[in-house]
Amino acid sequence: MAEVYCIDTSALIAAWYERYKPNRFPKLWDQLDQLVSDGRLVSSALVLAECKKRSPELYAWLVEREDMFLPPDEDVQLRSAHIINTYKGLVMAGKEKFAADPFVIATAEVHGYRVVTEEVGPTSLRKIPGVCNDLKVPWCNLIELFDTEDWMLG
Repeated sequence: MAEVYCIDTSALIAAWYERYKPNRFPKLWDQLDQLVSDGRLVSSALVLAECKKRSPELYAWLVEREDMFLPPDEDVQLRSAHIINTYKGLVMAGKEKFAADPFVIATAEVHGYRVVTEEVGPTSLRKIPGVCNDLKVPWCNLIELFDTEDWMLG
């Protein structure tokens, strides 16, 4: 069975603005769109809300793919609460009270997905990679997703 990815806000923002702008890498965005269509690229509904506040252009692209954003079911809510209470540094002071990070991790953990994030810090329990490692939830960054999918960007 093909892997399903649960993407974080950081990966979407980094891809859209910093590394793989749609006007420069249209094939990549077509490939991401295909993952969405195949049900293999999902995220927490809270990521869509974060993107709405941070990026009108990216939000416009994402809202056309709104089905990829999963509302937190009871299992995800329970797991998110555990993550929030256990990894207190993950949702930092100054961030929204219910930031998306714990929900992305919980969604991936509950459903057996792989988190995609551009956060760094595989040993920091204040960052997605560190929390994923601690919980044994698989994760990768964008380049690792492209490698796993064997995509050509040019």
